[in-house]
Amino acid sequence: MEFQKLLYIFTLVNIATFALSVPVFAQITQTPFNSSQSNCRATKVNTPIFKEPSTSSHAIKILSAKTRITLAYIPVSGDRFVRIKSPTSGFIQTAVLKFCQTNNNAQNIWNKPTIGSVCRQIVRQETIRRQPSTKEPFITTLYPNTIVFVNLVTGNIVKSYKSENYIWVEIDLSRSFPGELSGNGWMVNTDLVNTPGLSSLAYCG
Repeated sequence: MEFQKLLYIFTLVNIATFALSVPVFAQITQTPFNSSQSNCRATKVNTPIFKEPSTSSHAIKILSAKTRITLAYIPVSGDRFVRIKSPTSGFIQTAVLKFCQTNNNAQNIWNKPTIGSVCRQIVRQETIRRQPSTKEPFITTLYPNTIVFVNLVTGNIVKSYKSENYIWVEIDLSRSFPGELSGNGWMVNTDLVNTPGLSSLAYCG
């Protein structure tokens, strides 16, 4: 009980402090990215994830400032809490969240990449999984304009795998999300049935 009181005070202090300081490149046409329609958010300050939508509920985990989270749904005006599904399922206060920023300073996309380049930019929203299968555990969601780093094999070829009518690409999570994720993960780069000529990844210039 004493922990919950301290946690509640910690949360209020942080919010108050903030308030005062207030492998194949597809040639496709991209539509403007509307952050308000995205399920991606980032924390403004250090804040807890609660088991229930209440500050008196059990705190599952405390997130550091600028941590990206994925909403389970888009909250409406007036909602004090919203359910999230990553990095951990639970509830978080809407007052401590902000829209994820696109990487406007990211390198430009080019048709011809530098040989051996591992930098890629996300073109369309995809999910990272532990192994190349839609049945594998979900790790995180990637949104347009996010910069990630792929793994290469001998000959500077991107490490990929064909499974379930998809071409999967292995992502270096430690390099792509330093301090947040570790190890490697897999994402769908090409849907061989519905959009065989398109790629979810573009080269960084």
